[in-house]
Amino acid sequence: MNSQDVANMLLSYSTLNRTPRNEMWVALETAALRVARDMNSQNLANALWASATLFTLRDVEHPPCYAAMWDLVCGLKVTDFSGEELGMLFHVHLMHHLSSSSGSVEVPYPAWSMVDAQDAWMRNVRDGITVSRSHRALASVIGELGIRHELERVTGDGCFSMDIYLPEYDVAVEFDGPSHYYHSSASSSSLNASKMLRTAKTELRDCLLAKQCAKVVTVPYFAFDECNTPEKRRAYVREKLAKEAGVEGAKNKEDPAAAMKAAAGKQAKKAVVESGSDSDGGGSGSGSGSGSGSGS
Repeated sequence: MNSQDVANMLLSYSTLNRTPRNEMWVALETAALRVARDMNSQNLANALWASATLFTLRDVEHPPCYAAMWDLVCGLKVTDFSGEELGMLFHVHLMHHLSSSSGSVEVPYPAWSMVDAQDAWMRNVRDGITVSRSHRALASVIGELGIRHELERVTGDGCFSMDIYLPEYDVAVEFDGPSHYYHSSASSSSLNASKMLRTAKTELRDCLLAKQCAKVVTVPYFAFDECNTPEKRRAYVREKLAKEAGVEGAKNKEDPAAAMKAAAGKQAKKAVVESGSDSDGGGSGSGSGSGSGSGS
């Protein structure tokens, strides 16, 4: 394997959030050690991101050349990297800083990593802010439950944007659309939630966001779509927030549809009672009048 082969193989395993078998990992470590010096900026960014991701999510030890690859990065100029590659390197820095994913390996950072690479990452965060129709639908349900929320709240350090933020509870709610999953069975043509696996980037997001707020709650698109009535969606979101984040306001808030139905039932019952009372009163008057006339 050449340097690009090694970087691409590492990237494939990490992107799919899969742990290489022992013999495969040994082969990759050996090859990486042999070809690391031949890696260009793209290969270095891919290999470092992949290694940090596997360590963070799967406890896979870094290859022996991990620190050496960082040394190579330090020997390059910021202009040698594309904006995407700079963002990947800063993502690795965040993994090191927020989840100790550098392990016992001491890694050097280039001077520009905390300026240009950070700028590239934050620019991607800002440019990536979008609000889909499903995203708005989830926010609408949370609003119906009487929970104060904010759309696309950027964290204090500017490194992440939360789909929906619940400020009273310090909870991030992430709506995960199809791009956050892949199907574990290529032969399956129908949606099967049991075979839907989260991508590494999605798990990393939750891992790093958990360092920024009290709780992270994720709402899979297929689970939300299964709730095909407003009542079912409110019940699903209420239960999820209460169970996973302790948002008791969601648990105790009365369902507006149920409240309207109960109110309508009470009104109907009241009308029946009043109608019965009017009927009884009329019969009494009639009987009294009839008796009086009869007496006469």
